[in-house]
Amino acid sequence: MVGREISLNGEITSCDSLVVEGRVEATLVGARMLEVAVGGFFRGRAEVKEAEIAGVFDGELTASERLLIRTGGKVSGSVRYGRVVIESGGEIGGDMQALPPDAARGS
Repeated sequence: MVGREISLNGEITSCDSLVVEGRVEATLVGARMLEVAVGGFFRGRAEVKEAEIAGVFDGELTASERLLIRTGGKVSGSVRYGRVVIESGGEIGGDMQALPPDAARGS
């Protein structure tokens, strides 16, 4: 967990679930879950099974199973997803592409 008022830069490995309430500029590969909470900011690259964005994500995001953008959440950049759910008031922009249905099984 990266708490409010904390900034983290670098590469994150061996992480099952990352919750971002502060600011992260990093590469995250192989995690099961990325959650960017309200007020949280993630810039960089993330390859995860599931992502839940209520704050801001800017960069390259691959959510092989599910991407959930909450009300007020903003995702921009290059986005790949197995399934996507966007709540009313959530925003997504950039280069978006659905992954083939069997992509989640291979990760």
